[in-house]
Amino acid sequence: MFKEKLSKISIKISYIIFALIVSVALWMYVEITENEAQTGVVPVPEESIVFRNDDVLRSKGLLISSVETSSLSITFEGSRSDISSLLVPGALTVEIDLANINSPGTVFLTYDIIYPQGVSRNDVEILGQSDSRVTLIIDRLLERSIQVIANYTGGTASGEFLVETVELDPQTITVWGPEEVVSQISYVRVPILIENLSSTYIDDLEFLLFDEDNEELEPELREALEFSHETIRVTVPIREIKDVPLTVTLTHGVGTTDANAVVRIVPSTIKLAGDPEVIRDINNIHLGTIDMLSFGLTNTESRTIIIPNHITNISGETEALVHVDVLGLDIAHRSASNLQVINTPTGHRADILTQSLDIRLRGVIDELDLITPFNIRVVADLIDLSPGTTRVSSRIYIEGIDVSVDPIGDYEITVTIQTE
Repeated sequence: MFKEKLSKISIKISYIIFALIVSVALWMYVEITENEAQTGVVPVPEESIVFRNDDVLRSKGLLISSVETSSLSITFEGSRSDISSLLVPGALTVEIDLANINSPGTVFLTYDIIYPQGVSRNDVEILGQSDSRVTLIIDRLLERSIQVIANYTGGTASGEFLVETVELDPQTITVWGPEEVVSQISYVRVPILIENLSSTYIDDLEFLLFDEDNEELEPELREALEFSHETIRVTVPIREIKDVPLTVTLTHGVGTTDANAVVRIVPSTIKLAGDPEVIRDINNIHLGTIDMLSFGLTNTESRTIIIPNHITNISGETEALVHVDVLGLDIAHRSASNLQVINTPTGHRADILTQSLDIRLRGVIDELDLITPFNIRVVADLIDLSPGTTRVSSRIYIEGIDVSVDPIGDYEITVTIQTE
């Protein structure tokens, strides 16, 4: 029994010793291979080139129009891990200083190698470079303000809608780039591809560049340019067309109503256009109020047509003639001599200088015949008046008889106010 246990213990110890030997061997292999010197060719594409003092270059009115890097590569020697780090795409970059470029043309500039994190220039050795310099084509920097145009030709959903002028924001854009490219641009066009609109269309759209022959610039030329805006805010205003009636309000006395007052407005309607959500709530254009006591049996006056904000008057009329005729009534004249004043200022007396007034009355003929001068009283209100002689507006009262008759027009009497 003891010998069997001893044998098992010996076997376990042997396994442990074997495992340790294998681990040490693997560690030594990794260390040797990882630190073993290797070489690697690292390509440097254009996107791995960074520029220093490019703002200085632009301040001189210059820019880089192209970079020749198709064959640029660097051969390094170093450990496996360092070479692997350098071979990661984009890990290694090169930096070029532009501060000493002063004129357009082809220039050849040396570059500084910027190593990725974890790799030191002391850990690797440069065995060779496909080129020690980078070729740059320098062009004059031209800045221009270019007009933006856009036309909508997609139509509307029906004839009830109207397309107004397309609005662009901004209306011009600034373009920076090589002089030979920027000088080719004649205008910027925004294509609007939507159709059959029934409401205002707003969107941020990309634009195209065209030369003076109306040919679009090639994509590779556009790539050399910078723009103040990448898109244009385009608004296509859609207006709904609507015939809207013109109306007035009549204020009556006791002898007229809307039933015996005939109103004729020329024009009777106008054609408006506006945002569909707004114009649908506009059912009439009100021209104001007409006082039926201001005239006798007929009246014609011009009224200004006031259009609501953001609504377009397609018809174009700015004024309308309003004709009002009173039907079934007549006019009679009476001389009134019952003239009175009220609200005479305290400490003052009022002397009425007017002896009588010719009063025009409107009503049915049978009622007009019943009215005598004794049924008419003229009253002038002197409140807030100062001493002196003045003309005072007066109100007309018909008393002592039940009739539906209106005094027509405005009346004044002359009064002298003096201190008692």
